[in-house]
Amino acid sequence: MKHTSLLLLSLLAALLIPCACQKDIPVTDIFIQPASATLFVGESLDLSIQCYPEDATNTDELQVYSTNESIVSYANGRITAKDGGSAAITASCGNVLSQCRVKVYKYMLKKGGKSYGIDQASGHLYLMGMDSYQELDIVLTHWPADGSTQNLKAWITKEQLGQELDFTKPLSDAFVGVYANNNEDGYFIYSSSEGTPMIVTADWSYTDATLVRGLLRVDFVQSNRYIVHADFKLSNGYEFSTDWDGPVSMKTE
Repeated sequence: MKHTSLLLLSLLAALLIPCACQKDIPVTDIFIQPASATLFVGESLDLSIQCYPEDATNTDELQVYSTNESIVSYANGRITAKDGGSAAITASCGNVLSQCRVKVYKYMLKKGGKSYGIDQASGHLYLMGMDSYQELDIVLTHWPADGSTQNLKAWITKEQLGQELDFTKPLSDAFVGVYANNNEDGYFIYSSSEGTPMIVTADWSYTDATLVRGLLRVDFVQSNRYIVHADFKLSNGYEFSTDWDGPVSMKTE
């Protein structure tokens, strides 16, 4: 009987020892890399999500989701940009939360081998009289984090609206340019008084570059919505292009 009691006590102690050691260790930190991202529609990016401490026992409670699935989606460690706007990929576990903030651009200005998301479209209608515009000026702008700007500017006459303009051929008045806010880089392309293409650098200095390809088309859709298509290439290899289809904050003068 005595031996039986000792055996039972030994078995009970063996069962209690692991129970006493198995503590709940909650997640205290979640790290997402990268912590922020900028994408264009259609692009994807892999996220790294790590919970700490590494021996946390509630990692099965980890949930990862997008705050706006229509802008950016999340699945199996990858985010995909779906539409222009801002959203966040949120990882939560217990009371701990971390986010990757995502900016998605729907349209871009490709300039000199780089892509810039368009943050704003603004324009002017230059009037003759009170109800008839004669000239149209549209500027597509990107604001980098350093506070500078990257711009595409298109200026056409009323008769040129809805027409594909080929700047390599004689044109009447028309103008297009890409430039930084301080005009340190880019080019302006326009027609001379004879209608032949003219090119100057963004600071209006002389250049010996010639125009290889130069197409511009601006369409009015409705209200303040415009479509802007530009596709330019210079003989020195410099290229710029854009496809904008959306509202333009229009002013009149």
